[in-house]
Amino acid sequence: MENFIKNTLKNENGSMAILMVLTGFIVSLPIIAFFTMDVNINKLKVYNIEDKAKAKLTAESGLKFAMTRLRLYKEAYNYLQNNKNAQDLVKAETLNIIWNIPFAYPVPKQESLNRTQKDTIDEFNENISLDGSLQVTINNISNKVNLNLLRVSLMNQAAKTKKEDEEEEEDEENEYNVESQLYKLIQNKIEAKSAEDDNFNSTYYGMDISLLINELKYYVSDPDTLESSAGDAGFVDINEKAKQGPMNSLSELYALPSWPDDITNLILDEFTVHGALMIDLNKITGNLLRLMFPDITEEDITEFFKYKNDKDDPKYFNKIDDFKSYIVNIGNIMTEEDFDNQIQKFKAQGIQFGPTPTLFKVVVTSFVERAQYNLIAYVTLPAQPEPRANSNQNNQNNQSGESENVNENESENENESENTNNSNNTNKTEQKTLLLEPRIVEILIQ
Repeated sequence: MENFIKNTLKNENGSMAILMVLTGFIVSLPIIAFFTMDVNINKLKVYNIEDKAKAKLTAESGLKFAMTRLRLYKEAYNYLQNNKNAQDLVKAETLNIIWNIPFAYPVPKQESLNRTQKDTIDEFNENISLDGSLQVTINNISNKVNLNLLRVSLMNQAAKTKKEDEEEEEDEENEYNVESQLYKLIQNKIEAKSAEDDNFNSTYYGMDISLLINELKYYVSDPDTLESSAGDAGFVDINEKAKQGPMNSLSELYALPSWPDDITNLILDEFTVHGALMIDLNKITGNLLRLMFPDITEEDITEFFKYKNDKDDPKYFNKIDDFKSYIVNIGNIMTEEDFDNQIQKFKAQGIQFGPTPTLFKVVVTSFVERAQYNLIAYVTLPAQPEPRANSNQNNQNNQSGESENVNENESENENESENTNNSNNTNKTEQKTLLLEPRIVEILIQ
């Protein structure tokens, strides 16, 4: 073999052949290295795509789990509404345990658990076929006013009856509608921000808030419903057309031409575009208290939260009378009559208050290897519509009553009036607010 190599090297043709082989080998090394690196990169891309898809499926499973918990809450709530005896045993506060405890998978094992509990958690984690890890939280956001209540629709205009003295009534009720509440909130927010930020003060202090509200109102209202088209000025300037329909997401506020982002950011946590059955009094904020009771002082607000969030004895309003008891009897903020009138005025404008959470923000975060998937869903629990009165049956009863004698009518009318009063009282006591299935009204992917 050695003789063969020596003879080959001595041969000119053999030397050239070996040189060409070595040259080709050296040239092919970078190509091989590049090809190997490209294959590895493509493998990583495929793995990342696969992990992202698995993370998405895991997050969707978490959302389904959250929806199941809200369905259980709905069933438990409706059961209490239909069973008065159960209402005495279980408070509304207790039902919140069904949805408000965060969930994580794999389920963490705390050291305080006993051996049996740890084994149960291990068995649960092994029997679940989810990839990666999962975190699910359900937040109650029923403490926000719906901006879509600003909307003026053709249907509402057609149904509205005008009276001669309507102007005076409207002037009084305008203090309690969403437009007024939004104006007061923006004004308070600008003043508070201006006091701590000189740059913000020089830019926005003293700005015309009514122009912003008119533009928002024009944006969400049906065409040809507003007497004045002042709200379209900003859209005309940028040569764009307003949506003129209800907002589906708060992010649409950033599309309004006259609304600076700094002003929009101030109110994002105070309002929503999704309707809730009622504003949850247990999630009430200081700003909301100021809107509900314009004469309330900062000292009253401080005392309210000190009472409600007492570490030793935290308070939960299981019914509106519990909240009323503090405002009237404990806080001495206003009289019972003034409180009832205030709540009724808000109710007439479509704003109701109560202890039942019906608007939720579900946050799901999943991890699979290097992939992370964030999903945010807004879920509402609408109320069942109230049954309508059977007018045909009432007409038949009236017709059958006319064919009887006058004396009999008088005696029967007395009995019927008593029965009617009793039935009306019974209907009032039996009237309940039942919830429908939870509905996803908005999904955000981050």
